[in-house]
Amino acid sequence: MSVILVGGTPGTGKTMVAKILGSKLSVQVIELGKLADESGCISAEDKARKTGIINEDCLVDALVELTEDKSKRFVIEGHYIDLVPSSAVQWVFLLRTHPETLKKRLAERNYAMEKVTENVEAEVLGVCQLDALDAFGEKKVFEIDTSDLSAPEVAAKIESLMKESPEPERIDWMTLLEEEGRLDDFLSE
Repeated sequence: MSVILVGGTPGTGKTMVAKILGSKLSVQVIELGKLADESGCISAEDKARKTGIINEDCLVDALVELTEDKSKRFVIEGHYIDLVPSSAVQWVFLLRTHPETLKKRLAERNYAMEKVTENVEAEVLGVCQLDALDAFGEKKVFEIDTSDLSAPEVAAKIESLMKESPEPERIDWMTLLEEEGRLDDFLSE
């Protein structure tokens, strides 16, 4: 089995890129949010954020069951990629977007300002990056800056990375913004 993960903060392009990649590779795409819903893993609703609260143990069980058949290949995309059993994972592609661009994208999706701020801060702090590195290790996690790339361009870059297997690069928005003197513009008090 070789699971290809596409993760990142909301607004980085995960869903579109995963669909294109799945189509190019002729493999099924699993959206973690849908899998959680279909598997009965939404334990409650967070009314303030207008989102479901995922029972992580339930989702891990669903993912273990999904990845048991070693003959199948999947692209799995979502915010909780670190819950996928690492033994099933071949590649991890973490989509990153400059916080300024991400803020605009989320506002265009009509996200509540609180949700925009929360997701932009998560991107600045590298929350998804830290979770992925902790779950899968330095060698498997590849980060791609999607700020100025279309979904097809990102999918093509992923295909290229899978063929070339270069050393992974890390994206550090916090240091960049700090050097520019703009870090406080993206973090709340």
